[in-house]
Amino acid sequence: MTVTVAGTPPPGAPTLHPPAISGTSVTLSWSPGAGGTPTTYTLSARSSPNAPPLVTVPLTGANASFANVPAGTYYLSLTASNGGGTSPASPTVVLTVP
Repeated sequence: MTVTVAGTPPPGAPTLHPPAISGTSVTLSWSPGAGGTPTTYTLSARSSPNAPPLVTVPLTGANASFANVPAGTYYLSLTASNGGGTSPASPTVVLTVP
């Protein structure tokens, strides 16, 4: 008899909610996708939808705040990771800081 133990399933793509902006401060929140439970998230900010990331930020929890964000338009996406792998990226959310 052979017993096979399933590994941790990778998480599904998270949902990145519209950002809350107050001056140059930005608060982001998100919800996990279906699949395995995420242990970390990675935020990517781009200058255009298909540009390489300007910055990638490791995150935990379900929200994050950033102070002194330079004025501009940013295209944000989020991935979730756990021991089973990394999710596809969330749909892109546009952030415009005046």
